[in-house]
Amino acid sequence: MTIPIIDFRSKDCVNQMYDAYTTVGFAVFQNVYDEWLDDFTKWKILMEEFFLLPTDVKKLNTYSGVTENLGYNWLEEERLTPTMPGDLKESYNWVSPDRMQEEYWPREFGKPRFKPQAQKIERIARLLSYEFLYKFEEMFSLPKGFLVEKHVDGSATMRMIHYPKWEGEVKEGQLRGGSHTDYGSITLLWRFDDVGGLQVENRETGEWEDVPVVENSIVLNVADMFSRWSNGILKSTNHRVINTDMAQSRYSMPYFVDPGRDVMIENFTNQPDKFEPISAYEYLKWRLAQSYNDDTYIENQEISKEGEQYLNTILPIPSKKV
Repeated sequence: MTIPIIDFRSKDCVNQMYDAYTTVGFAVFQNVYDEWLDDFTKWKILMEEFFLLPTDVKKLNTYSGVTENLGYNWLEEERLTPTMPGDLKESYNWVSPDRMQEEYWPREFGKPRFKPQAQKIERIARLLSYEFLYKFEEMFSLPKGFLVEKHVDGSATMRMIHYPKWEGEVKEGQLRGGSHTDYGSITLLWRFDDVGGLQVENRETGEWEDVPVVENSIVLNVADMFSRWSNGILKSTNHRVINTDMAQSRYSMPYFVDPGRDVMIENFTNQPDKFEPISAYEYLKWRLAQSYNDDTYIENQEISKEGEQYLNTILPIPSKKV
């Protein structure tokens, strides 16, 4: 398995994407957002300043719960692998202005710089996600705008993540980011340094392979709902962040692209259906609830049963230990 590096502006981009996402489920893209590099340089400074704040200040914007998926999570609060100890990271989630709730913006930090720059970064990510979705439409010969329209009023979430330097105890099985698949359509990932750790599981062998670090690139992976939407043609693949270079902080920023809350995920190919239609939003909430303790979440038994069955069909063979 080789994780490809693709020139987003090349004439053969769509063909290379098809090869990548029907096998590996991941690719690294160059020449995607060069006109906005200065904005992301400024944003990295603000990210670092935010995560340097005292924990009690950051907790003024404590995570909202899975329904809105906003705000700050501190160390070990999220478990990307639900059966393992909490991840060695902290994070902050925000969304588009029409969905963002004012009380989840940092109250004691970065005014007036943080909020407007965060909104601009989210806006850039949203525009780029549409460019990628247009290419997936072309890949499957779908009508222009078919996928983009399903995401214009979507449930996308922007997240900045800090994996801090760590000299303390590491519990058995504990990682910076536990093994998991993503939940929605696609994920765009920015990495702000050359600290490694991101790995993808080989679907055939169970071996883990490093995702190459390429300056000013975007890593894009297919998530569960998009795989299901494509009738399993596109692959949602296990990935993780291992405990490498723990003497250094690591910063990254995924943009989780999810369909609208009223969207039903139904096979968009011309092949016989492999899966029943499912609510994108109900599935998203169910997957989030597996990683967080949220007493307000009321489990949908039908979604839970369907979700567990679906995960059993897309996950690769059990991983080999490293």
